[in-house]
Amino acid sequence: MRTRLTLRAWGVLAGSVALLVAGQLLGYPLLQVLAGAGLAVVLVSVLTVVRRPKVVVERVLYPDRVECGQPALARLLVRNESTRRQPAFVAADNAGPHQSEVAVAALAPNGVATYHYELPTSRRGPVAVGPLVLRRSDPFGLVSCRVSIGSAATLLVHPKRYAVRTATGIRQRHHFEGPVSAGPLRGSIDLRRLREYVPGDEVRHVHWKASARAGRLMVREYVDPDQPRLQLVLDTRTSALTAGQFDTAVSVAASILVVAAQSGQRLRLTTPCGTDHDVQAVSDLLDELAKLEQSATTNNPLEALPVTRDGGALVVLTGAGLADLPNLRSSYRPVVYIDLTHDEQAFHTAAGVHVIHAHSAQSAVDAWNAVPA
Repeated sequence: MRTRLTLRAWGVLAGSVALLVAGQLLGYPLLQVLAGAGLAVVLVSVLTVVRRPKVVVERVLYPDRVECGQPALARLLVRNESTRRQPAFVAADNAGPHQSEVAVAALAPNGVATYHYELPTSRRGPVAVGPLVLRRSDPFGLVSCRVSIGSAATLLVHPKRYAVRTATGIRQRHHFEGPVSAGPLRGSIDLRRLREYVPGDEVRHVHWKASARAGRLMVREYVDPDQPRLQLVLDTRTSALTAGQFDTAVSVAASILVVAAQSGQRLRLTTPCGTDHDVQAVSDLLDELAKLEQSATTNNPLEALPVTRDGGALVVLTGAGLADLPNLRSSYRPVVYIDLTHDEQAFHTAAGVHVIHAHSAQSAVDAWNAVPA
């Protein structure tokens, strides 16, 4: 807790001392009385404010993950657990560079009050919220008291997503027992991951060694190795995209990948700064894209791509020309190159590569939706 005198209080103190000295020198008792009154006001103000608010304050973010531009709120629950009336105070909460102030009214004994305030969601990325700062001041504005309570929380702002169609032109999804349309494909020979057992799983898929280490039943999850695959390369180099263009690229990547995941395609996300993994869940994907930052690396974003007979579709989001793209046609089909540094929207095919030029996320998505199957 930190208590301090305001500039007004220092002015009152200085004036009171001056009146006291003048009263002594000039022999005017009235000046001495005024000086005493000024000093008494400052002392009473200190005694009024110095007591810490005896309240319990809880802040909850809902939701704690939100798409860029969508509303997110903080709920402030204030409880007076004492048997005395609690004076009013101000609760200040920082959310990134933005500060919200809530005027908490006086609470009766055992009283409860709830307040809501908006959080900024205009920029993608994690937003540090808190800790809360409670402020009290006297009616004359002479003394202020500040105390920090609680812990900081994090609001994760996911990239904005646009309506896109699923990548087409890839091998059609199938299963050895017959064609299917949606849902994970299990029972094939491609091990996707280990997960916790749920009622209905095949007992023969239980992984006993992993179960012994984890202390609970773990099963192998299999998928059809021939279901459609989508490889997306997101260029994080500062030399390729500006900060604004990079945020645009992340939004386009999120739009394409989320729709592909919902349609049952297997996804892989690769960046020059070291990100290279298969996407297992949409929520994890969006969390990673929200935290993704640019890097000063000079690595070629295509260097880490595996060379296979049928790698599925390849989408490259960048602002720099990549001469190796035509050489990847033997491993990936189709190959789509999205350049986000142009002022006008354009689409053409060169050396078997679909090339999209765009200046915004919406124009890139519109061109993507127009790519022939």
